[in-house]
Amino acid sequence: MNKNITGAELEIMQILWREERALTLAELRDELTRSKLWNKSTVQTLVLRLRDKGVIAPLDKYGPAEYEALVTEDEYLLAEERAVLEKFGSGKRLAIAMVRNGHLSDSDIDELRSFFTTGGETK
Repeated sequence: MNKNITGAELEIMQILWREERALTLAELRDELTRSKLWNKSTVQTLVLRLRDKGVIAPLDKYGPAEYEALVTEDEYLLAEERAVLEKFGSGKRLAIAMVRNGHLSDSDIDELRSFFTTGGETK
């Protein structure tokens, strides 16, 4: 799944994933006009783009459309992970770059070290 979801579109997906239910365009607009100060037409445009990409869909053609996510958060994250790894060639190269560039704190590195030495258990 490589649907090229933009950062703004991801905001809508995160709301749908968090709520775990279909939401009307009005409900999405209400939340995003408060939290992001986006206008109604911006939210509508983003919802229509997501619909056209096939990652959300209206439940019913009658009445106010309630949009549901067709892609789970885990599916999205897996697709993003694959895309990043394709760019870097390997997870090891990505991790090295992140450490070298200071994107992982000492506690992040300790947590990863613990993860690998305990067989994948997390705190």
